[in-house]
Amino acid sequence: MKRLFDAFEKAGKELYLVGGAVRDVALGIPMEELDDLDFCTNALPEESLAIIKAANLPYYEVGKEFGTIGAVLRGPESKGYPKDCQVTTYRSAEYYRRGSRHPVVTYGDTIDQDLGRRDFSINSMAMDAGGDFIDPYGGLDDLQAGVLRVVGDPWETLAEDPLRILRAARFQSRLGFAIDAKLRQASADRAECIEDISRERWLQEMTRVLRGAYIHKAMAFLEEVGLLGIILPEVAALRGFHQTSAVPHKDLWEHTLQVVSQCPQVDALNWAGLMHDVGKVWTREVDEETGRVSFYGHEAAGAERFEEVAQRFKMDRATAKEVRHIIEHHGRIPQYSGEWTDPAVRRLVRELDPYTESMLAFARADLTTASPQKRELALERVEALAERVEALEAAESLRPELPAGIGKVLMDAFNLKPSPQVGLLKSALEERIVEGLLESGREAEYYVESLRRDPPEEASEQD
Repeated sequence: MKRLFDAFEKAGKELYLVGGAVRDVALGIPMEELDDLDFCTNALPEESLAIIKAANLPYYEVGKEFGTIGAVLRGPESKGYPKDCQVTTYRSAEYYRRGSRHPVVTYGDTIDQDLGRRDFSINSMAMDAGGDFIDPYGGLDDLQAGVLRVVGDPWETLAEDPLRILRAARFQSRLGFAIDAKLRQASADRAECIEDISRERWLQEMTRVLRGAYIHKAMAFLEEVGLLGIILPEVAALRGFHQTSAVPHKDLWEHTLQVVSQCPQVDALNWAGLMHDVGKVWTREVDEETGRVSFYGHEAAGAERFEEVAQRFKMDRATAKEVRHIIEHHGRIPQYSGEWTDPAVRRLVRELDPYTESMLAFARADLTTASPQKRELALERVEALAERVEALEAAESLRPELPAGIGKVLMDAFNLKPSPQVGLLKSALEERIVEGLLESGREAEYYVESLRRDPPEEASEQD
């Protein structure tokens, strides 16, 4: 980092470390643990590029049109290097056009001017080459007090970029800070403006909200200011839902947030935690005579609702597919019993694949009973299932393995053309392997003979 500071000083230009890195250093996080570093300067982009080139630092120009030049800082691995960094020309203004992910920027002249257009006071600090803080807006005091406050008028700040409401929730989720009263009111007044923001930015910030240790605070804030009801009405509907039942049942809002907080820091698991019980709002049935409440089919209903959410947030297909699978099948692992046979375990894995490990991780997180004894017993069942899966996998008998090219072999052996019938034959063989009736990983003729001896009924019906 010194090399970069020295290069700009030699060129007669100012350079400051800014943004989240300064905030995190002020919170006591060692510089070695910080990966992405943001700097700002009075040098124009072309000047920054020339300075970085002259310093023989690796560079990239992806953000050049927005005033940003990227560089890679090298140093000892023990100090967290290499580190990615961005050097951005001072800005006096920045806003996003409706639906755009890219800012419209106006260059500024001073560090104070640049810091003044940032969102929160705790992010509006800078650090010079000597490690001294530049804090014109009271960020250090707010860090000490544990308060999230915007620089300037909160209504104007949120009008410029309504995503800052979600960013406030993200920092509250991570830090547990209280949200300033004016910022809270402005968030409620500007919540509908979130519709002007690109869905990709919704997804980016909401995913970060789900990772925080104080997610209960952040989600309550989003619901109370009305933003959650706009971007995730399915989740907002969970709050207070249990109070609308004539027969008491679990508080789904609290359960959901506890599950998310217990999930490993994996995006698919966090989103599944958030959405796994939304289907209960549409499937609740209350029997006042027996005092029973049921949510039959809530997994499938929740998976359908999530499809809408994935499209709304423009979630990538791989993550969306995994989240939907977890939601749709999250009720299966709790059904496991130690009395299950090996074939029953194999059938379950076939149902859970290719996300069996994710499903097991989610099952561990989806335990929120207040009874330590019940929780311990439930966790023991999950771990027992995980051990059986591992043992069967070690014995190479967990998943059915058919030889390569088996489809063509079956077509030749039974005089078939490419058709669904070939798939039915393969499925029948896999089912027999799962049931332990056939061995896995044998030669093709072994499986052909099995079908000749005992043709599957489904395939016979297709003839």
